[in-house]
Amino acid sequence: MSILKQAQRAIAQLLLLLISLCSHVQAQDTGQVIGVVVSSWDAANLSGVAITVRGTTLAAQTDQQGRYEVKNVPVGDQILRFSKSGFATTTVTDVRVIVSQTTTVNGSLRPEFFDMETYEVTAEEFSEQAEKLLFDRQQASSMLEAIGSEQFSRLGSGDAGAIVARVTGVSLVGGKYAVVRGLSDRYTRTLMNGLEVPSSDPYRSSPQLDLFPSSMIDRINVNKSFTPDQPGASGGGTIDIITKPFPETAFVKGSVGMSYNSHSNLRDDFLADPKSSTSMFLSSDAPRELEPRLWNLNDATRPDPGAIGNSSSRETQLRATDRLTKADAVSGLLQDLGLADFGGVEKSSPVNSSLNVSAGNTVEFFKRKLGLFAGMNYARTFRHLGAFETARYSADTEKRRGLETRSNIGTDLGANANMGYHLSDNAEIGLNFMLAQSIDEEARRNTWTSGEQITDGDRQEQWQLHYTSRQIQNFQLHGDHSLPDLADSKFNWNISTATTSQNEPDHRFIDYTVQADGTPQFGANNLIIPYPSRYFRDINDRSLNMRADWTIPIHFFKEDSTFKFGMWHSTTERKFREQYFRYDLVDGFDPSNPNTYLNDPAYLEYTRSALTPAVTALGVKRYNYDFTRYVRTINGNPYSAAQDVTAGYPMVDLGVLSWLRLIGGVRFEKTVMEINPRDRASSGLNQIDLLPSLGAVVALNTNLSVRLGYSGTIARPSFREKADFERNYLPDLGLFAAGNPHLEMSTVKSYDARVEWYPAPGDILSAGVFLKQLTKPIELYAYSFDDSLTFINRDAATVRGVEFETRKNLGFLSDSLQGFTLGANVALIQSETEIFPNEFYYKTNALGGTSRPLYDQSPYIINLDLGYDHPSWGTSLTLAANFTGERIILTTAQGADIYEHVPISFDALMSQKIGKHFVLRLGVRNILDPEFRQTYGNDFDDYLRQTFRRGRTFSFSLGADY
Repeated sequence: MSILKQAQRAIAQLLLLLISLCSHVQAQDTGQVIGVVVSSWDAANLSGVAITVRGTTLAAQTDQQGRYEVKNVPVGDQILRFSKSGFATTTVTDVRVIVSQTTTVNGSLRPEFFDMETYEVTAEEFSEQAEKLLFDRQQASSMLEAIGSEQFSRLGSGDAGAIVARVTGVSLVGGKYAVVRGLSDRYTRTLMNGLEVPSSDPYRSSPQLDLFPSSMIDRINVNKSFTPDQPGASGGGTIDIITKPFPETAFVKGSVGMSYNSHSNLRDDFLADPKSSTSMFLSSDAPRELEPRLWNLNDATRPDPGAIGNSSSRETQLRATDRLTKADAVSGLLQDLGLADFGGVEKSSPVNSSLNVSAGNTVEFFKRKLGLFAGMNYARTFRHLGAFETARYSADTEKRRGLETRSNIGTDLGANANMGYHLSDNAEIGLNFMLAQSIDEEARRNTWTSGEQITDGDRQEQWQLHYTSRQIQNFQLHGDHSLPDLADSKFNWNISTATTSQNEPDHRFIDYTVQADGTPQFGANNLIIPYPSRYFRDINDRSLNMRADWTIPIHFFKEDSTFKFGMWHSTTERKFREQYFRYDLVDGFDPSNPNTYLNDPAYLEYTRSALTPAVTALGVKRYNYDFTRYVRTINGNPYSAAQDVTAGYPMVDLGVLSWLRLIGGVRFEKTVMEINPRDRASSGLNQIDLLPSLGAVVALNTNLSVRLGYSGTIARPSFREKADFERNYLPDLGLFAAGNPHLEMSTVKSYDARVEWYPAPGDILSAGVFLKQLTKPIELYAYSFDDSLTFINRDAATVRGVEFETRKNLGFLSDSLQGFTLGANVALIQSETEIFPNEFYYKTNALGGTSRPLYDQSPYIINLDLGYDHPSWGTSLTLAANFTGERIILTTAQGADIYEHVPISFDALMSQKIGKHFVLRLGVRNILDPEFRQTYGNDFDDYLRQTFRRGRTFSFSLGADY
């Protein structure tokens, strides 16, 4: 029997068993509670109030008229809690619930601008946001996990990437890209307020999560199972970044912070571009942009100094004029490119700095509420890795070994603005704007002292200067409408336009050999870039995203049921340009200073030397044109691309019984992709997919439930992966990759089962299993050791795993532990893909079998945190740790795959309120400072690729809230 059939049978048997075990629940004694919640200030109905029943996980929210309904409440005396941001929490005790009857409890919340008496929060109480997240998780049609701003503030997470890394089964690659349940970021869609955000990285389908600062985020929802109202390319899940909403009352917040890293800050040997600023607050100017006319050059159109030739004794006037014209053209190209530094210089690095400011208010506009929110953030970070060990191998042969120094200056700027307006009691519209820009200035130096083609006493030098600017601008307009005259249905719509860009002006490389006598030499064939080079890349994407959902109540069942159908359309257009220039000649170059290679204006000109005899027999003057530098090679790989994704979906959410909820539907999704490279054949996709989804929620008790799910999804190649070009630089690996126009879309079948138990308010215990079967998964692949890369479809892969999550207040052990909360989540994952037959001979010794793990997948991910809160003191302490297993970062056709061994992360953070308005935060990150390592093979002690330590970071910030 196949794994697929086994999984299907197991899930069916489990569902039948749970139904039989839960049959008694249908007849249990329950009632319901209804009511209306208003403001005590002006008696206005309050929407979005969270109502919870203490001792259960029952929860509800008020609608736009302030009404709520809580069903299946156990009989007897109950305690209800009403909470909403900007209002004082109200608790109603002795609520009498009678079998099969309705109890009415109306609530009144007091705005927080009133003077309030001092009160003590007991361990059972928890924040309004925690209640909201719990409510969303319980009501979700998919397997939802969420982290709110309160929690990631306590954990000190600075951006969306650091936040989602705390979710069960999620790991982060390069600090930017989320791997969910063993599937790389291409299987995970990133949304903002429900609509997809395009990527500015040429090789990634999802945007870099470090572009989204935590200061603009209210919460992040991670959906691990697919429902038809989610994008079809979400086999791993969806990450929905929800920005902060407008407030009910006026506020102004701000914070300023500094941090110090023991390896990076207050150093005098920080490597940087000579033109980079090392100020705490002022960013550097970008390198000079490429002249517009140079973007379209290649070797066939460039001015070639070789075509100038030498003057002949029988020189003609026509040939002499032609040679002069070509010499002027070569010089003109050099002038347009200008002078350049190729290596970093040592500078002093300051401490890191950050600044966050936000404000908001709700006012009356034409007798309706108008909410406004705006915020901005700025951060500047210096990172330095000094003289760490690095090596390169092919099979078991050491190609070279040496030391690398790498320094980065990061500058992040973000802004966010929200506006919401109540058109009527049944309609609300909102406008959201988000701008995020991230600049990274990198300087690298590699010194290779041993290996192939390196004679004793020689050394190979590699220098790089790399400036990258990434930006996202996103505008969203959305509306939420209740239609009481149309079967009490709801209509929601959302339109967004996004512009993303990644600009890399003048990425400079210089690689050369310094011989024992001090003479420099270019052209070593064991180096990736054997000649001085300059690389320009410019990516601009524009996208339009639209979705509309109509939700209609179904009254066939006693429990709440809905029918939902919707439309989704996404259009993305890309303009991609890259231009590569390689220089020649070495005269006048000082190998101890790579910046002397092209720092003299004379290098941009030619020397015209008269020959003897000065005049030919034809009476033409004789000259030679000599260049100290000239451009040897020019490659340009521009392309335009477009992708349209259109989808429609019907789905139902049926409360079949009080203890059984069924969710199902199907998504029809059409993908049209077209890529048009210059001088190459076009490629693309045109495919229609039918993506089913089935799920069930079985309530064993009011605080214990089981979720089951099955779905089918897809994954698409990115534009650049499918574009037909031979070489494109990958900065993270320092290698070049070729596109593959023959790439196909991947398909994923997912099976999920999870038990969720909420033993007390704020506490959770869950356990789940999952199975994912992939057809034609896409991987980055080295077909000639680690130097010749491309992207390929594997035949198939399987990912299976188990997940555990718990969060528990420790007060049940002792009253003295009431303020302590322990949180833990664990994911154990096994992935497998068969190696190709032609790989078997070359990889058997390195692999030890016929299969290996999937690209980017870790076998385990563990997050632990211990928190302490003392509300009356205003003190919060957190200890947090992360353990992530080794993962493949580059698969190979020959020899061992390259693995990354992610070090243990252990952090400590403290927050202390000072008076009514101020908060002091202190933190220590990476306390253990373990070794970060990349190896050829999955063992930590296998052949080394590189190893370093990041250093400990000590942080301080002071915030104010009015």
